[in-house]
Amino acid sequence: MPALDAVSHLSLTVTDPGRSADFYNRVLGTETLFSSSGGPFSLVVVARQGLMIALRDHPGMTDQGFDPSRIGLDHVAFQVPSRADLEAWHTNLAAAGVACSEIEVSPFGLHLNLKDPDNIAIELFVSEPT
Repeated sequence: MPALDAVSHLSLTVTDPGRSADFYNRVLGTETLFSSSGGPFSLVVVARQGLMIALRDHPGMTDQGFDPSRIGLDHVAFQVPSRADLEAWHTNLAAAGVACSEIEVSPFGLHLNLKDPDNIAIELFVSEPT
């Protein structure tokens, strides 16, 4: 099988790419690399080391909102290096007024959950034996 190194980027369909970019920049510490709204769709690309997210709308898009029970994306999970980092994320999110879950234990590690402005589910995950 040919090699795959990692996920190159995520491309998320959102209702307002600018609003979503503001959220990801403020909450996840990304920075806007590219922004275009002159064509048939708007696109904003945000990134930080090891992570690039394209945020775009589509012509004729319906505003049904994100729903993990539909075919497609259930949630996006970002790896966190350690339990201490996950605890720091929880503290920072609370201080920023971002609604998130408590840190939860699963058979695979620890995680907390939050949602972006379009209700897309985001998980911050540390793969640490429980």
